[in-house]
Amino acid sequence: MEPTSQLRYQPAIQGLRAIAVLLVLAAHAGVPKLYGGLIGVDVFFVISGYLITGLLVTEINNKGKLDLLQFYARRLKRLLPALLLMLCGTAFAIAAFIPLPEHPAQASAAASAALWISNIHFILTEQSYFESTTLANAFLHTWSLGVEEQFYLLWPLLILVIYRTTDNLRLPLLVCIALASFTWCLWLTHENPTLAFYLMPARIWQFSIGAIVWLVASRYASRSLTGGCFLLLAGLLAIVGAALWIDRSTRYPDWISLLPTLGAASCLLALHMQTSEKMPASLLGWGPFKYIGDISYSLYLWHWPVLVVGQHLLLETTLYSQLVLLAISFVLAHLSYRLVENPIRRYNSTRFPAKWQLLACLVAVALSNVELIKWHNSATREIKAQPPSPYALARIDLPETYQLGCDEWYLSAQVKPCEFGNNTAPRHAVLWGDSIGAQWLPALKRALDLDAGEWKITVLTKAACPIVDQPLFYERLGRLYTECSDWRASASEYIQLLNPELLIIGSSGSYALDSAQWAQGMQRILNEHVSTAQHKVLIAPTFSLGFNGITCLEQHDPATSSPPSATACTTAAENQSRAGAISGLSRAAQMTSATTLIDLNDQVCPEGVCRARMKGVFVYRDNEHLTATFAASLQATLREKLQQAISATPNNETVRRPLSRSQNEE
Repeated sequence: MEPTSQLRYQPAIQGLRAIAVLLVLAAHAGVPKLYGGLIGVDVFFVISGYLITGLLVTEINNKGKLDLLQFYARRLKRLLPALLLMLCGTAFAIAAFIPLPEHPAQASAAASAALWISNIHFILTEQSYFESTTLANAFLHTWSLGVEEQFYLLWPLLILVIYRTTDNLRLPLLVCIALASFTWCLWLTHENPTLAFYLMPARIWQFSIGAIVWLVASRYASRSLTGGCFLLLAGLLAIVGAALWIDRSTRYPDWISLLPTLGAASCLLALHMQTSEKMPASLLGWGPFKYIGDISYSLYLWHWPVLVVGQHLLLETTLYSQLVLLAISFVLAHLSYRLVENPIRRYNSTRFPAKWQLLACLVAVALSNVELIKWHNSATREIKAQPPSPYALARIDLPETYQLGCDEWYLSAQVKPCEFGNNTAPRHAVLWGDSIGAQWLPALKRALDLDAGEWKITVLTKAACPIVDQPLFYERLGRLYTECSDWRASASEYIQLLNPELLIIGSSGSYALDSAQWAQGMQRILNEHVSTAQHKVLIAPTFSLGFNGITCLEQHDPATSSPPSATACTTAAENQSRAGAISGLSRAAQMTSATTLIDLNDQVCPEGVCRARMKGVFVYRDNEHLTATFAASLQATLREKLQQAISATPNNETVRRPLSRSQNEE
C-alpha cells in the first residue's frame, strides 16, 4: 500500500464536493425532478473514504506509525466548531420562531448531533429521512455527520490492522470489507430500510470504495490514464443520472446506490491519475465550483435548518421562497467558513499536545450537550406547566380509536376492531379505512345516533393503509407495504363474517395510485372481499392543506403577530392525486351494485378553498387530517347522504327505514 506521492489539494475534488452539496440542496428545497439529489451524501462518503485513507496511509509511510490521538484531534478541529455554531444558532432560531410544543424534539435531536450520534437518535425515534413531514426536525440532516464521525473513529484502527498484512493482501481485504458491508446493506434495505439508511456499518462499503480508489490510483500514479476524460464524464453522468432517476418510490439504499457510489469513484480515479485531458478536471476546479466545494461543509450544515425554520415563518412554500432561503444558507455558510471553520482549521495548534486538543473538544461537546439537554428539560417543564392552548388541544383532537388502541400502526397486520353503541342493536355499520377513514367516526356516530340504540358501529382502521386492492410502496419502509395487504385481507374476512347492513369505506387520496388503479382496486374490494355488506358507501378523500394548519394559525395569531391576511392559512382545493382517486372511486361505485360515493369536500373546502379554521372551528389538526370536532359538525350532511345512499338501493325492504328513530342534531 505504498503511495508514490503526498496527498495534494485538488480543486477538482472541491468541484465534485460542490456537485454533491448542490444536489442535496436541490432535493431538500423541492426542486422538481431532483428528489434523488439526496445521493449527494453518498458522493461525500466516497470522497471521505478516499481522502481519509490517503491521509492515514501517507502518515504511516512517512512516519512508520499512525498517531491516533493526533488524527482524532485534527478531525474534531476540522468538523466540531462549525457544527457547534450551527447547533447553537439553530437552537436560538427555534426558540424564537418555532412554537414551544416542538422544542423538546428539536432539542433532543440537537443534543444527539453534538455527540455525533443523531443517526442512532433518528432510528430510535423512527423518523424516516424519506418521509414527508410538515414539522421536520431542523437537525435531521446531521445523521450523515454521525455516520462520518463513526467512520473516522473506526477506520484508522482497520487501516492499522490491514497495514500489518503483506502488500498483496491489503487490496483484497479492503474489497472484502466493501463486499461484506454492501451485502449486509442490501439485505437490511429489504428487511429494515431505516437501519440500512442510517447505520454506519451498512454504509461503510461506500467509504471502502473510496479507499480502494485511493489505493489503486496511488499505485499507478506515475502512469498516464488512457481515457481519463471519458472516465470522469461517465462518473459525473452516473451521479447526475442517479439524482434524476431516484424518486419517492425508490427503495434506498439498494442496488441503485451503486450508481452514485461508483460514479464518484470513477471521478476520483480519473482526477488522481495523470492525464493530458485536462478540460473536465479544469471545469470541476472552476472558481465558482471550487468556492462551493470549499464551503460545502458549512453549506450542508446550515441549509436544512434554514429551510425548516423558514417554513415556519413563510405563509406558503414556493420555489421562489425556497431559493431565497437557500441564498440565506449560502450567506451563513460563507460567514461560518470565513470566520470559524477556516481560521480554526488553519490555526497552528502543534504547540498543544493532541491529548489536550482532544480534551478541549470533548469539554466543548459536553458543555454544548448539557445546555441542549437543559433546553429540552426546560421546554418540557414549560409545556407541562402551561394550560393547554386551543392550538395544543386541536392537535390532539382525534377520534376515539387512537385512545382505545385499535388503529393499527404500520408494522402490524393484526386486526383490532373497536365497537361503539349497544351490542344488542338490531342494525350494524362498519367503518373501514386508513387514518383518513378513521376521521369520520365522530360524524358517523352522530349521524347514526348511537344513543337511540338502533345502530352499533365496528371500526377497522390501519394507518397509511388504503382500502383498495392494489400493491402499495410505503416510503417509510422503503418496500412494498405487505403488512397493509395482509391486514386488509384479514379485515375483509372479518367484515364478511359480520355481514353488516352498512359498510363505510374511507381512505386518503395521497397514495401513488392513478385513477384506473383506484377504480379497479376498489371494484375488487367491493365485489370479491366485502360482498355480504348490504349497502356500501365510499367517502371521497378530502383535500389537504399542504401545510400544517395548526402551526400556521399559531404563527398568525393576532395576539402574537400582526393581523393575518384574508388568505392566510388557506389553499385551493386542487390536488391531482386526490382528484384522480375520487374519479376512480366514482367509477367503481357506478360499476358496483348497492354502492354509493359520498363527497363531503364541498363542506370541508367550500367554494374550492380549504381553510385551517372556519367559523371559529379548527378544520385540520395537521396538514391533512380533520379535527374530530369539525368532522362531528358534518353529522347532518353525512346523515342525509347516508339516508339517500341507503334509500337508493333497489329491491331491499330494510333500506326503506330511516337511519335512526331519533335523529338528534346536537
